[in-house]
Amino acid sequence: KNVFIELQNKIVEDNRKLTSVKMQIQTKEREKRLAELTKRELTTLDSDTRTYKSVGKAFIKTDLSVLMTELDTRVVKAEKDLNDLDKTKKHLERNVNESQNALREITSSR
Repeated sequence: KNVFIELQNKIVEDNRKLTSVKMQIQTKEREKRLAELTKRELTTLDSDTRTYKSVGKAFIKTDLSVLMTELDTRVVKAEKDLNDLDKTKKHLERNVNESQNALREITSSR
């Protein structure tokens, strides 16, 4: 009986974590897409165009090359984070499936 309750709690906890990871994946994909779109728009500008970077509520004049580098860095970081989150998601999905199978075995053996 205790094993049954522990498995149920583990399934609930892993499902909660899985939902959280899926939301984080959506957020990172959005961040990556925004950085890529912004970079694409900035590539159409001349290299001597005045560009500004948002810092809180203020805007600071920044070289176009600096902005492009920062956007590249954001895209790379988002891709790395997405890769890590995807591994976590697969791990949690595997845990949920294993726990559900164990739960089925316990209930069918009764």
